[in-house]
Amino acid sequence: MPASLLNRRSLFRIRYALIALAGTILFGTIGFTMIEGWPLATSFYVTVQTLTTVGYGDIPPHTTAGRGFAVMIMLIGVGGVALAASTIVQSVVQSELVSTFGQRRLSKRMKKLHDHYIVCGSGRVGSHLVRDLEHDEQPFIIIENDGTRAAEFSQRGFSVLVGDATLETTLREAGVERARGLAACLPNDADNVYVVLTARDLNPDLHIVARAAEEQAEAKLVRAGANHVVAPTIIGGHRMAVSLTKPAVGEFFD
Repeated sequence: MPASLLNRRSLFRIRYALIALAGTILFGTIGFTMIEGWPLATSFYVTVQTLTTVGYGDIPPHTTAGRGFAVMIMLIGVGGVALAASTIVQSVVQSELVSTFGQRRLSKRMKKLHDHYIVCGSGRVGSHLVRDLEHDEQPFIIIENDGTRAAEFSQRGFSVLVGDATLETTLREAGVERARGLAACLPNDADNVYVVLTARDLNPDLHIVARAAEEQAEAKLVRAGANHVVAPTIIGGHRMAVSLTKPAVGEFFD
């Protein structure tokens, strides 16, 4: 069950229901062991048998106290099992509905977007880019294939398309043909080259900025169609060198 399909409230409810169920099973196992003197494995077997209402009857309690304890487990546990099952089913169905309607609303919003920006990848570089675009109140959409990260940005109110940015269908869905610019911020240079090639083919007038992890990838990204290539590690190294050897110049840049 992907965690991205469930919101925090649903996860809390499921976790609470499972903990309550596990606690009931543990309580029953220890109780039968102490009252009937059964081994833990036998007590566990009878407890689960009682909670699931299977009722084989192959190992019934022999003492009055044991039968009374079994009745208590039935009254408390059977309701707990039903509650846990219904909670899990309800949470999953509810999350699926929310996800479906959310994707439909997102699709409608994307169809209306024009002159927007597309951010491919919301990792360390992409997240800072998203923050600046938000600050400048620019229209943008994020393409992210990591469900957990996509859910985090979606909860912050951003338009997030969960998919592979290297695929033509994903870029088309993000409205690349109507977009003003695209930032290829994926951590892998080969993936960024493929994104740039595909995006340039779909929109010859698109302004494309690509991230390069390795220095030798810069020329490849330019040949693929990127207008500008940014290498964060190289720029960071040059910037540190300036700040180290020429502090006054570094302060001026700041």
